[in-house]
Formats: sequence, C-alpha cells, structure tokens
Amino acid sequence: MSQLDCEVCKKTQSFSNAVQCGECNNPALFENILDFKECPICGSKHLYRKKDFNQAIGCIIILIGALLVPWTYGLSLLILSFIDYLLYRRIKDSVECYKCKSEFKDVVVPESLKPFDHHMAEQYESQY
Repeated sequence: MSQLDCEVCKKTQSFSNAVQCGECNNPALFENILDFKECPICGSKHLYRKKDFNQAIGCIIILIGALLVPWTYGLSLLILSFIDYLLYRRIKDSVECYKCKSEFKDVVVPESLKPFDHHMAEQYESQY
C-alpha cells in the first residue's frame, strides 16, 4: 500500500484513502500511476531516492560500537557497522521532493531517480 507524508498536516496517509488533496482539492491527484517525472504535489521536476531508514537508529548503533571500542579492541565497531549495513540493505527506498519535502513511501522507485544531492538541496533552500 503506497503512502504519502503530508508536509502541511504532518500525517501519513495511504494513497487509497486519499480521495483528493486538501490544499488544492485536486480529485485526480492520487489516481495516476506515479512515474515521478515530477512531484504529484507541487509539480517540481527535482526528486530524489532515499532509504526509508531511521537515521537515528543507525547513529545509535555506531555510537554503541564506538563506546565499546576500548573493551573490544575495535571489533565492536566493525561488527556493529556490519549490522548497520545489513539493516540498511534490507530497507526499501522511498522518494522525496526537494521543493515541498513530500515523501512517498512504499512505491515503486524508478531507477532513473538519483540519490540526494546537496547542491540541489542548497538551491531549493536558498529560494525560501
């Protein structure tokens, strides 16, 4: 089931439950197959792929490994880094828009979408 994180109300809603956008009242917004050539919310052509992975969990795993280094002679960092990598590989990709920050989860992510680009993000940050 595909989901959308609304940046306006901060709620996650499935596409099947979304009849129309509450902002623009467009009833056909969620009826089309999403090819992500443009953002279905704001129309921006700049989207990127990312892992739907809680970064805080990854940081905590590595921090625990780093804290245990004196007692494990560095092996804890190596082992927990590997566990973090395995978790990261199992997590699905999602799509996010640079402009409106809408996040599309549980969707088919086109191979043509590139990962996050700091330069592109800076361009959108400077506009607002």
